[in-house]
Amino acid sequence: MSHAGQSPALCRGKKPTTPIGEQPLDFCTSIIQGEHLIDLTTGVSHGGFETLTGARQSAREKGLSAWDIFHGNVRVEYHDPR
Repeated sequence: MSHAGQSPALCRGKKPTTPIGEQPLDFCTSIIQGEHLIDLTTGVSHGGFETLTGARQSAREKGLSAWDIFHGNVRVEYHDPR
């Protein structure tokens, strides 16, 4: 489930829900702050980054094989070699 299309106004007062054992993610905050990295294999968010380069570097350091990077509600990078 992706919340990337939600506007910050729709997010006010909502609390993120996550499966047991996963880090909670506040999509609403990440929409406002720079680039956001999501692992396509697991669907887990790896947080927000100030730059696209920083998000790419983090994906490689974490060994992610497939990812999306969003800026606001716009996907700026899709990487899936499968």
